[in-house]
Amino acid sequence: MRYTRKVQRIGSSLLISLPKEWVENNGIERGSIVLIETANDNSLRIYPTLDEVKESKEVVINYPSPYYEPIANKITGAYLLGYDLIKVKANTPISYEERERIKEAIEKLVSLEIVDEDATHIVAQFLLDATTLDAEKILYRISSIVSGMYRDVITALQSKDKGILKSIARRDDEVDRQYFLLVRLLRSLLKDQRLAAKMNLTSIEVLDYRLAAHLLESAGDSAVELARAVESLEHEVDEHSNLVEVAKMVERIQDTSVKAFINHDRKGSIDVMKQYLMLSEHISSMKQDTDAKVLGFMHLLDKFARIWVDIADLVMPIP
Repeated sequence: MRYTRKVQRIGSSLLISLPKEWVENNGIERGSIVLIETANDNSLRIYPTLDEVKESKEVVINYPSPYYEPIANKITGAYLLGYDLIKVKANTPISYEERERIKEAIEKLVSLEIVDEDATHIVAQFLLDATTLDAEKILYRISSIVSGMYRDVITALQSKDKGILKSIARRDDEVDRQYFLLVRLLRSLLKDQRLAAKMNLTSIEVLDYRLAAHLLESAGDSAVELARAVESLEHEVDEHSNLVEVAKMVERIQDTSVKAFINHDRKGSIDVMKQYLMLSEHISSMKQDTDAKVLGFMHLLDKFARIWVDIADLVMPIP
């Protein structure tokens, strides 16, 4: 909701009145203190500094779950909801096998560490302060990991060296770890406008980051699919040398896409669309008399490229 106020002068000060509805909703009265922040776009943001009832940062997960939900899902869910202390509690001693499953779930989440443990309890704590995190840096980190995975796919495509493909699935696990961290941060930003303002992100931009993060996580999965497909192409690549050229075209689309999104570069976004059209035409020209395995690989390349097109499409149009 927007309000219009006339600036008044009292002595040497310029004053405006606060909207009545906002004052009443936040319990503001004479003598109350409010927080005022200046933003990069020259706007002001005003927050009440009243003590608010905050969601508990501690959660207890009873084990085993009465609904037979996997323990890993419950731990991940609590992490994404922003809980700082996650306690797994059982009425009887937790078996070695189940304890390992719990620890494996915790290890998959960035900065969640076990701080206390006994026969019936495991306590994990999130050790990072949200104010020290940077959504842009985490997004770049995910993109960088996926880029490395894809470069190895291209190298394997050229050299037929299967050895370099073995670590790609493992690196996708790190993509998932960073993705969960970013989702946790973005949820915190949606709940805490002051934190969002400090990171200079609007609610729309936070949602765009959430979509971009999801697409990058999908790109990691696609890179794993491509790595598996390369293994079945070992004998076909020699007959289709321009397949490597197509793969490199996709790599250029990827680089341009992420930079355009981070920098709000609409021209870069449009360039991604143009590169993708060229790629589509190139793939179409290759489909005649092409081996079924190669066609399948080209389909995966196209699927991978469309992820970057979707990320570039999040850039706001030029007014």
